[in-house]
Amino acid sequence: MADYAKKEDQTLDDIAKILSNFDDSIAKANTDDAEGHKTRGWFETEKAVWEIKRALHDAGKYDDYSEDEYDKFLKDYNKFIGND
Repeated sequence: MADYAKKEDQTLDDIAKILSNFDDSIAKANTDDAEGHKTRGWFETEKAVWEIKRALHDAGKYDDYSEDEYDKFLKDYNKFIGND
């Protein structure tokens, strides 16, 4: 039972970190020029959702997660954001 509680706490910590990073990314997008702001915001939102899905999947609480689809999204994300 202790392992389950520890795993649950770790998952919640992961989700909190994801949301904190999301808040930082959106704040940065708000300071960027207006052009591309909506697209960047969309990419940041999608990235946060994918990361939450992965955290829940890793905890065994979400089955509808595809690593291949996430990798395709991440490739597009990095191309748009400029991390590629």
